[in-house]
Amino acid sequence: MVLFWSTAELIFDINFIIQIILIILLVIGVTQKQTWKYHGTIMGVATISMLITVLIIMGPSLGANMVVLLLFPTNPGSIVTIVHVVFGSLALILGLFFTIRFLYFAISKRPLICGTRIQMRIQIAIWFLSFLFGLIFYVYYYLI
Repeated sequence: MVLFWSTAELIFDINFIIQIILIILLVIGVTQKQTWKYHGTIMGVATISMLITVLIIMGPSLGANMVVLLLFPTNPGSIVTIVHVVFGSLALILGLFFTIRFLYFAISKRPLICGTRIQMRIQIAIWFLSFLFGLIFYVYYYLI
């Protein structure tokens, strides 16, 4: 069974749906006018969910296909994959950094100072670029 009339295995279609849900969560987290605790919780859930999908789905897939990336690094699919991995890794590392800081400040009952507005804007831009290249990856490998 496949979704979206793609050639992808079902797990990759499910991952694609999860990534769409996560990007919607990010938009909610960015645009909401609630408290910082509400914002941090939404962003933390999105980051931890992303970590889980990377560990369970995307990481093993990258590992299984690493030889192709190394043998054909200038192939359009390889370039898209490498750019997606770079932006995705950066987004995940920064997201985990902010999430850990959020948890530390929330648990210690200190004021929530997880990052500056410019740091957060850079983080969301990187996450959107990762999503964009993930979307291009999905279309390139499974729809075209």
